[in-house]
Amino acid sequence: MAPPTTAIVLVDPYNEFLHHEGKIYPSVKESLEATGTNENLRTLVAAARKQKIPIFYALHKTWKEGNYAGWTHLTPSHKGLAAARGIAEGSWGAEILEGLEPDVVGNGDVIASRHWNNSGFHVTLLSDATAGFSTEVKDAATNLIWPLIVEKVTTVGDWVRESESKA
Repeated sequence: MAPPTTAIVLVDPYNEFLHHEGKIYPSVKESLEATGTNENLRTLVAAARKQKIPIFYALHKTWKEGNYAGWTHLTPSHKGLAAARGIAEGSWGAEILEGLEPDVVGNGDVIASRHWNNSGFHVTLLSDATAGFSTEVKDAATNLIWPLIVEKVTTVGDWVRESESKA
């Protein structure tokens, strides 16, 4: 995991999910607080900045009127976002949580416009820098599902120690 071949992918670090005033925060609050997700994300970003490891921001499409017009198969997630008008285009909720903002010039961060499947690269998921709609659901994902679809599941602390030892 040498820094020149390492990158971090942050998925949806929006105020809407991570800030206590976000519309979606109540749905993930239990998991965020139990895991210390926001503090761990800030630790991860600080370690990446220190090591000049680029961060790729995979951001959910923002909501605006008409986004789902003509869709015949909305997922529960789409329905919930539409009903709440979550991550509304141009809103505070659609901004990235303070302390996690991209540094395109100084760190070489990349802001992707859409989510893509993991393809052709090693994927490490950090179990204490994520959240779910309950701690039970998040734990099921990290303990049962993720090990089936990625190369490694670890914690932010272990990842930081390992990456610094290989720097």
